[in-house]
Amino acid sequence: MSEGMSEVQGQMNQEEFWEEQRKIYKTAYVTIALVVVNIIMYILCTTDIGYLIYDKGALMLSDIDSNWGKFRTFTSMFLHADINHLTSNMFMLVLLGGVIENYTGHLFYLFMYMMAGLFGNFFSLGYEQFFGIDRISVGASGAIMGNVGFLALWLISGGKCKRNIANMKFRLIVFGLYIIQSCFIQPGANTQAHLGGFLMGVVLGVVNIIIFKNNKKMEGLA
Repeated sequence: MSEGMSEVQGQMNQEEFWEEQRKIYKTAYVTIALVVVNIIMYILCTTDIGYLIYDKGALMLSDIDSNWGKFRTFTSMFLHADINHLTSNMFMLVLLGGVIENYTGHLFYLFMYMMAGLFGNFFSLGYEQFFGIDRISVGASGAIMGNVGFLALWLISGGKCKRNIANMKFRLIVFGLYIIQSCFIQPGANTQAHLGGFLMGVVLGVVNIIIFKNNKKMEGLA
């Protein structure tokens, strides 16, 4: 293929990609709602009631046996430590959320997001209980890693994109390194919650892709 033809093909791929994005995010209702809720909760945490929200909402093993304790596995999913924490998580949620929501459907996607977040937090608590660790943890990362786990299973099962993606092997290597870093060696992060959320995403990927035989082509991957 000549250089001119390659440039034309590349331009067509870009146009097709952005058209897919516009189509997907017009109806990514769950992903948009999750982003909005997380942002609202962070804004509330910067007000005078922020201390109370963190005190009652953060994940803590030491409080897990109280009447409110187990609800922390849910509430902590919508809290973030600082603006950088919020921004990085919302970036990943937007990057993958709408694409996977479009592929699975709204209800299944919401179910997977919540289950990944909850399982990630319970997985983290189990790790803390076993090793005698007591820490305070907040963030949507476990739930978002469910998206990553689902996408990993989709790739392993031979999923196909609606649009050809350039440099696919390189992108797969980067994706694999991201999974290893997020689930095992990310400094200052609750990697156990990440790993738990990732595993739940894989399990629900098996349900959606293999058991429910969802073999349609995925739209919107970068």
